[in-house]
Amino acid sequence: MNKKPGCDVVFYEAFEEEELSLRKLLDTSVKCHYTWKTIQESGHVEPPADIVSIRTQSRIPSSWGSSLRAVITRSTGYDHILPFIESSPAQLLAAYLPEYAARAVAEQAMLLWTALLRKMPLQQSAMKTFSRDGLTGRELLGKTVCVVGVGRIGSQIAGIAKALDMQVIGVDIRSDKFPDITYCSIHDAVSQADIIVCAASLTESSKALLSYSTLKKVRPGTLLVNIARGEISPSEDLLKLIREGTLGGIGLDVYEFEDDLASVLRGGRELSSIEDIEQMNSVAATLELLQCPMVISLPHNAFNTAESLERKCLNTARNVLGFIKSGSFISPIPGRRCPRV
Repeated sequence: MNKKPGCDVVFYEAFEEEELSLRKLLDTSVKCHYTWKTIQESGHVEPPADIVSIRTQSRIPSSWGSSLRAVITRSTGYDHILPFIESSPAQLLAAYLPEYAARAVAEQAMLLWTALLRKMPLQQSAMKTFSRDGLTGRELLGKTVCVVGVGRIGSQIAGIAKALDMQVIGVDIRSDKFPDITYCSIHDAVSQADIIVCAASLTESSKALLSYSTLKKVRPGTLLVNIARGEISPSEDLLKLIREGTLGGIGLDVYEFEDDLASVLRGGRELSSIEDIEQMNSVAATLELLQCPMVISLPHNAFNTAESLERKCLNTARNVLGFIKSGSFISPIPGRRCPRV
């Protein structure tokens, strides 16, 4: 697809409900194109419009930097587009959507650890024979939750855990934002926790923070839930830990090399076609994790509630309309030094 006259913005990775909501908000005043595909899957060689909007699986080609006016990522995290915008011309503007899904993601984390504590995957399988052997679970009361990354989402997770009469310890580079939480080092925290929940932003310091060397210090049977970024808990390490029985269960909504994994699972790509060995091995490990009976894997869907969808689409529409009208975004990516255009 080349640029079309009158096409203002192209939305990649737009699922059905999202497209319907955006159409109601934008299509009377803005010419839009929607596709469920990532940029890679679309095969677009050139940007089809002056503004493109993605989620977390698209990788914007560096060659698009001189052709685009603006980029909107429909996500709270923006680490996946930083390399592109930092290498692009100064006039390119970029926006993200802070806070729209904090509650939704926090509740998904709680859903995952509760299901794992009660061995829900095994219970579903046992229903085939109405067996109860090996299904004894654990209660929430008094369990210790370690929240790695006590920000917008992590603080909500801590609040939910406390409301359920659970103990909470936090791991964060700052310990002053939420003083009612007890903070520990990562190594002290994981050795005390019954449940570890990753809610940290992806940075150089957090990448592979929950690696094998860190998590092997947990008590046997500890649960891990990651609703943040897959790169923080490498897939090969998780597979080794679940095989050894060090971790009693894993709940995942995010994955390392998620764009490659999604493409393989959707049938558009063979695992063997991934040229980078590290990426191929990681995706292979994730595919094996999907088969483990005490692993719950979800398709990066923690953000997706009716309430957060409404907030996301409304804030996306406001950013699009604000840029078209005035040349600026209502929620620009922090630190992006761009003039108004």
